[in-house]
Amino acid sequence: MTFFSPYTILSRLARDGFFARKTAAALLFALCLPALAFAQLHPQSPAPLAAKAPLVFAVSVDQGPSAIMAQRILLEAYRQLGIRIRFEALPNPRIVALAAAGGLDGVDFRIADTPLGDMQKIGIPIAYEELVVFSLNPHIKINGYRSLQGYLTGYLSGARIVEDQLKGMPADTAPNLESLFNKLQAGRTDIVIDSRSSYCKAKMMGLDKVVMLEPPLEKLLGYHWLSVRHQALIPRLDAVLKKMKRDDTMKKLQDDAWRDFNAQCRV
Repeated sequence: MTFFSPYTILSRLARDGFFARKTAAALLFALCLPALAFAQLHPQSPAPLAAKAPLVFAVSVDQGPSAIMAQRILLEAYRQLGIRIRFEALPNPRIVALAAAGGLDGVDFRIADTPLGDMQKIGIPIAYEELVVFSLNPHIKINGYRSLQGYLTGYLSGARIVEDQLKGMPADTAPNLESLFNKLQAGRTDIVIDSRSSYCKAKMMGLDKVVMLEPPLEKLLGYHWLSVRHQALIPRLDAVLKKMKRDDTMKKLQDDAWRDFNAQCRV
């Protein structure tokens, strides 16, 4: 006996006139019923967020430990939200220009609290910088900025936070870290102030007599900034970051960033 598939039967009925076509239509409807029922019971799910284009966050060209920790924390936080992200290194003036034009999804982190285009600050700090004192004299006692009054202090030009703290005190500026540490090595300044990560630069320059003095002068907190276009994400992102802070995931990622940075500098 020869067996025909339903679709073979349909095609033959369709060739044999009006009544056969009506029979074919009825049979086709009957064949489609299971598929229609399945579609109603199992509607097609929307494409997952991860399949969408990633959010692009601007990052500074200079990648210190604070940037490393911020990016690792954001990768984990957005992973938990099911959202892909990527980072694009840009010069700071370019970041400011793009933000002003509404051309960025966000920035990895900022310490400054001044407005930046259409960006909103996410209220949970994800990164930090510690300002410390470097000197050739390991016996200087550090107890806040006022304890530095008797010393000629060097710092980087444009470092407004340090400049404001040193008002009325002897100070000297340098255009870059190399110049800053060379002045210290040459005795043209007594101490210099910069971030803890700058100790790496002194080591790379072979300035073994430069010491980093404790405790730090202050700890500056860095926050993620997100374009208002993604405002609906903020409550969910805020909740994930709070959870990562509570369960110490954030601290672990921060500590790992410092350890990896120091390892490459052999500090």
